[in-house]
Amino acid sequence: MKIPANIQALKARVGAELADEIACQTPESSCLLLDSTGPSFTRQYIVLNAIGADRLARFGEIHAFSGSVYALFGFLAFSSGRNRVAIESLCNEDAEMVFRNQHHAGRFSGLRSMLRLIKGKSAFGTVSPLLASLEYIFGDFVEQPFSAFGNNIHIYLAKSKDAPLLVLSNNDNCSPELEPLRKRPIKHIIAMAANVPLVYGGKQDGAPYFDPVYTNHYLPTLKQITGTERRTLISTPWRSGQKENRRYLNCYPSGNANWLMLKDFIRLVAGLRNVSWSRDIYAAFKLQ
Repeated sequence: MKIPANIQALKARVGAELADEIACQTPESSCLLLDSTGPSFTRQYIVLNAIGADRLARFGEIHAFSGSVYALFGFLAFSSGRNRVAIESLCNEDAEMVFRNQHHAGRFSGLRSMLRLIKGKSAFGTVSPLLASLEYIFGDFVEQPFSAFGNNIHIYLAKSKDAPLLVLSNNDNCSPELEPLRKRPIKHIIAMAANVPLVYGGKQDGAPYFDPVYTNHYLPTLKQITGTERRTLISTPWRSGQKENRRYLNCYPSGNANWLMLKDFIRLVAGLRNVSWSRDIYAAFKLQ
């Protein structure tokens, strides 16, 4: 697969910045925050693979939001060879068509989705496309309960726009309300974490929580996570560099992140072909 120069440059920069971070800190004394990336959650694969599965497991805490939850568990599947569809096959046009068909049924589905947005409704109204994509790519891996995963993982979910965010974990940080979710397959946890109300409909039967980015408590929660004395590595589309005990790692290529997100959003909702996701996956795991 031909990888654009800006994605090749992104992988090289991420690798260099992480090498510098690794030389300075041990993961056991550090925290990793995977910020929301918009529709292009696959950019986090480049960051996660540069960190490596062994080092990832050693982080004192991992905090993941929105589509980055999809990326986190997807990486765990890819890195352990438990993905149902091979990476080479995911880069095939047929796989991209499968993903589009999971979101769009019928010839004019993209137009209908755009019209629903114009009317103030959600594009799809259900998390079923997210579940279908997880089952297709990862198979049995996403049938595992959340309790099967590391105690350092923290997933954030929202119950309402104005209520404080809830955290799901396998330790004492878990919100009591979410403890029953530990027994649920991770595909449901991922789908709820990435359940953007404008796209997938927000709270619904079987998915009583949604993407916390679309609440009033998202930014305060980020500040709370990064406001401790613990060294924190933050993978985000918005900035790079060092500030006090925080190292920001921009997981997006050069260019306007808002514009790049908007293009991927339009492709998703309108049912247009999008090869950027498969390029990210190939760049993360196959590009030397």
